[in-house]
Amino acid sequence: MLSQIGRYDHVTRLPNRLQFLEQFEPLAMSPVPNMLVLVTLADARHYNEILRALGMAFADDFVRAGAKLLGSLLPPQTRLFQVSVLSFAAAVPADNAADTPLVASVIAAAFAGAIEVNAIPIKTHVGVGLVPIELERGGAESLRAALVAAQDSRRTESGVAFYNHQSDAAHLRAFKILADLPQAIRSADQLQLHYQPRIDLRTGGCHGAEALIRWIHPELGAISPAEFIPLAEQTALIGPLTEWVMLRAMTENRRLLDAGYDLRVSINASPVNLSEHGFDDMLLHHCEAAGLQPHHIELEFTEGTLATNSARTIQQLARLRAAGIVVALDDFGSGYSNLSYLSRIPADVLKIDQSFVRPLTATGDDDFLLRHIVSIARGLGFRVCAEGIETAYAFDHLRALGCDEGQGYFMARPMPAAALGQWLDGRS
Repeated sequence: MLSQIGRYDHVTRLPNRLQFLEQFEPLAMSPVPNMLVLVTLADARHYNEILRALGMAFADDFVRAGAKLLGSLLPPQTRLFQVSVLSFAAAVPADNAADTPLVASVIAAAFAGAIEVNAIPIKTHVGVGLVPIELERGGAESLRAALVAAQDSRRTESGVAFYNHQSDAAHLRAFKILADLPQAIRSADQLQLHYQPRIDLRTGGCHGAEALIRWIHPELGAISPAEFIPLAEQTALIGPLTEWVMLRAMTENRRLLDAGYDLRVSINASPVNLSEHGFDDMLLHHCEAAGLQPHHIELEFTEGTLATNSARTIQQLARLRAAGIVVALDDFGSGYSNLSYLSRIPADVLKIDQSFVRPLTATGDDDFLLRHIVSIARGLGFRVCAEGIETAYAFDHLRALGCDEGQGYFMARPMPAAALGQWLDGRS
């Protein structure tokens, strides 16, 4: 009995990953080609929702019910392994490594609806991944590849996916980015800030600039913030990354102020930042430590921020605004904009998403939504800033519509702090 300890899952009593790895070589050397079928019952978020709503005992029952249904769908004498909390693996005969085994489609169809757990129907969000079993790939690597395929399968109509090297390369790149980001934050030369000037559309003067992060990775080269910031938001790394931006922006703004440039620097906050207790304290502390007045800082947040922890988010924004920090609602209109909250959110500036602005190239271009957004925002007392101004026509038209400020390549591209000072000198 002692030899069996650690070899079976304690919830389902199925053989575990250790036993699968022990059986992999005989499966790979079998005269009959085999296909590894890996089934994940749910993604982590859905499983956590089950845990939070119904408890750990019910979550265990959910896993047992999924394992029972899965086992009933497999060919006779097929051994089912539980290789992680939510993932199960089995080897099935496969005459052609390029064809989807019938059992994989049967599994996807069976789990497409809800499964009943303690008389409660529960959706599974199942994924079914396929990998031909080959000795050179190895057991552990085969499981990893099959898990990637199972994740990909949730985006397919059939609910089944073969391992795809290109998709896997994207997963591996994402992992490397996250693994290397802490070192980038600590290093002196990988991360930097560029600043895009904000222009008063009536006077043409520049009174502020938005801090935009850039990452030059020593191996991968330039990595877009559109790639690494969403990844960081899924981990605890978004906290130190935002703090790095905050500290660098405030330090460089202090230097610009000392050089005679009276600018307000905009810092972007993630929804995760504003949902965490104490973010307002940290921002105000760093502002004071940098020798800045609160009005020298603008905090930008997106409308999606209000969906994370609305009460705490609004409380922190209100406190920052009361302290003198300028607060801006960024990228308005890019998501599912809820007009009802506009009158309640503690913000000073509404930034119109560039998707409404870039189509403005000539007289007659559709500006119906843009006109109404500007009208509503001004009616509610916001200063209105348009992003993505790329033509003289857009600049003039937005000014005529009543926009107060603008950003875009027509006026200036993002630039390092030193270049921003030179750019400002060239305008004087």
